[in-house]
Amino acid sequence: MNPFLSSLSGKLAERWVATLVVPGVLFVAAVVCAVRLRHAGGIDVVPVSEWITKQAPRLPVAATAVGLLLGAATAGLAAQALGRLAEAVWTGPWRGPAAWVARPLVALRGKLFDRAAAKAGVDPVPAYRPRHPTWIGERFRLLDSRVAAQYHGLRLGPLWPRVWQVIDEPVRVPVQAAESQFRTALTLVGWGLLYLGLGLWWYPAALIGLGAAVLGWRRARSTAMTLTTLIEATVDTHLDSVATMLGQPPPATGLTADLANRINDRLTKGD
Repeated sequence: MNPFLSSLSGKLAERWVATLVVPGVLFVAAVVCAVRLRHAGGIDVVPVSEWITKQAPRLPVAATAVGLLLGAATAGLAAQALGRLAEAVWTGPWRGPAAWVARPLVALRGKLFDRAAAKAGVDPVPAYRPRHPTWIGERFRLLDSRVAAQYHGLRLGPLWPRVWQVIDEPVRVPVQAAESQFRTALTLVGWGLLYLGLGLWWYPAALIGLGAAVLGWRRARSTAMTLTTLIEATVDTHLDSVATMLGQPPPATGLTADLANRINDRLTKGD
């Protein structure tokens, strides 16, 4: 067990350094540039390097290293927090004043959806019509809608933890990888927001922040697509196993509405 714990702690430390400390050190360097250069200094970092060279002999090495690590870690945690905020905006319900903004966005998405359906000559399922103001939020919402539409109202929320318990490790790996990539994309958006804020004092930081935020948003879209597709595929291929383990084996013709209701009742404990 000790070698396992040592290996695990080593991997966690490597991941912490890669995802928080290294980008955090770069952000601390950008903060120094912003303080020393301001907008007028632009990208001329020579005065900053000269200032650092001049100040370095006066600073205690240990205290400087600790301060740098603390600053980098703080910036990394702030980026993660901003990434979670972006996730809440993209996937969560818009309430209060935000609901007034959400309504026209949902209406616009609905018009585009109807136009695409008419052009394709299909009659879409009403539950598939856009109901969330963001594309990423709609992808996650459709997970529940598609499973319910395909399996007679079966609820994905209570079902998914049971599916996760019965699937083998090789099946879990792609889902975990996609989820990790989605989290990484969110953190990249958080870094972009931090740099955009720093851009109020140093315009090159705003350019970096805009690029990072756009790249993170694009990656979040693509990884959200991959993650939701994998989750839905996992449910499709393992639903019968879960139902059988719950003592509700589906007939050869597939899941029935009555069986779906009984599974829902079993998983939600009648709630």
